[in-house]
This record gives sequence, C-alpha cells and structure tokens, in this order.
Amino acid sequence: MKKLSAIIAMVVCLTIGGVYATWTYAGTDDIADALAEAKVTIADTELTGANGTYKIESNLALVVDQANEKHEAELLFKSNNDQPIFLKITFTPSVNAPKDIKDNAVPSELYFGVTTPMQYKIDADGNYSETGTPTDIFTFSNVSDGDLDVNITWTNEGDKFTYTLNQSQLEDMISLSQTFVLDTKAEHDAFRAALAGNIVARVTDGTVNA
Repeated sequence: MKKLSAIIAMVVCLTIGGVYATWTYAGTDDIADALAEAKVTIADTELTGANGTYKIESNLALVVDQANEKHEAELLFKSNNDQPIFLKITFTPSVNAPKDIKDNAVPSELYFGVTTPMQYKIDADGNYSETGTPTDIFTFSNVSDGDLDVNITWTNEGDKFTYTLNQSQLEDMISLSQTFVLDTKAEHDAFRAALAGNIVARVTDGTVNA
C-alpha cells in the first residue's frame, strides 16, 4: 500500500450544488408532487511544485436521482455536455526538473474521499430517523484508513504526462454506500440536506511506504 505524502497534495472539491429538478416525492395525498435534484460538479484546478505542475480537469456531473417506483436513490454519472465523461490528470515537468522526472514524470497516486461528512440518519431497519445512526451516503472503493491503492500510470505526451479515467472506471470508484429508500417529503429533505458536503479527488506524489 502507499501512504498519502505531505510533500505535495492537490485537492479538487466536488461541491453539491443547489439545482433541483428530478426527485419525485411519494406518499399520501397531502404531499404535493415535486421534483428535485442533488447535483455534484467539478471545477478544474492545478497546483505547481518545484518539479512541475499537476492539473485536474473533468467532464463529469454526479446526480443523485430517484431510481424506480420503490423510491430508491440512484447515483448517475453524467457529462456537462455532449462529450464523453472523463477525469483527467496532467503532470507537466518544470524546466529545471531533474532528467528522470522529465523522462518519466513523478510516481503519483489518486484517491477520492470527503472533507465534510455526508451522512443520512437511519434506524436498524434502514429507515430515516432523526435519532438514528449517521450513515455515510457515499463509498469510495479505493480508500482504506488513508491507504492509497490507485497508482497513476502516466501516458507520455512529449512535454507532459497524462492519466485519464473514463465513465466505467469512475463508476467503480464512487458509489452509494447502500440502498436508500425515500418515501416521504421529510425523508427526501433530510437526504438532500445530508448531501450538503464535499467530495474530493486528491492527487499526490506520495512517498512509497512498505
């Protein structure tokens, strides 16, 4: 396993937005039908260090939608336009970087996590309860007690190096932690409020530890 290095760390925050358009409330007649959407987008970012510059860019929006007539939450991966979904990391060596870095880039790693907990309170039966157990909404397949197990395999493009994740790879890394059933307006509102946190993708030139 590889540990997160404190030498260089880049953070891209994927922030839950305030656009609501696809949830459907269900329940008794006194709950009016309404639509809402919880949407996550990514802002491009970059970080420059002594040996070069990391850049993260993407064409990805994460949408929490209602999956079916059972009112189950579903995580959808969508693009911001008509182009394929991707998350791309670029490393550009600096002019004064050592030859080995110019030739091979820097051994780097990627993982996803949260900076602000996004948790939904549920009881022993999996139903919403204000006094229930806070349960993480998202799970990230490559995170375990700070260990990093996604090694970046760089593609040499002349004066820079790139690593790209496609939709299938991203779907393998980010998912809902379990099935969440939202039957009422109160459950929907509590779930939407719980999404008011941040997901982050981090790239590091971490030191390899045994």
